[in-house]
Amino acid sequence: MKYISILMIALISFQCSPKLSPDYGWGNQHWVLVELKGVPVQQSESRRDAYINFEVADKRFAGNGGCNQINGGYTLDKNDIRFTDVVSTKMACSDLEFENTFLSALSSVDRYEVRGNDLLLKRKQEVMARLRPR
Repeated sequence: MKYISILMIALISFQCSPKLSPDYGWGNQHWVLVELKGVPVQQSESRRDAYINFEVADKRFAGNGGCNQINGGYTLDKNDIRFTDVVSTKMACSDLEFENTFLSALSSVDRYEVRGNDLLLKRKQEVMARLRPR
C-alpha cells in the first residue's frame, strides 16, 4: 500500500509539472535574430535575416544563418535547451564570419528564457542570442 501511495503521488506531481514554453506558442513562431552576443543585429536588404523556426512535433529546427540555410535538432527539459546536429549549406557569403558566430552560439546554448516577446538563448546566464517573432 505504501508503494502505491508513493506511485500515485509521483504520477500526480508529474501531471502538475509546468509546461514547456513551446506549449505557450513559441514553437509556432518565425524567430528573427535581433542580437548576437550582446551586439544588435541590423536587418539589411543585402542579406537575408538570420532566423529560426522550430518544428515542435519533430524536435527539429530550420532557418537561415544570414546567408546559408541551417537546420538540426533540439532537446528541451524545462528551461534547458540543446541544439544538436546543427548543419548548414555552404554558399559563399560576404558575411560568413557573422554566420559562423551565430552557428557557434547555437551550438553552445544550454538554456532559454522567454522574456516579453523575446526568446533568449543562453549559455549558463550569458545571453548568446536574442530572437524576436515576426
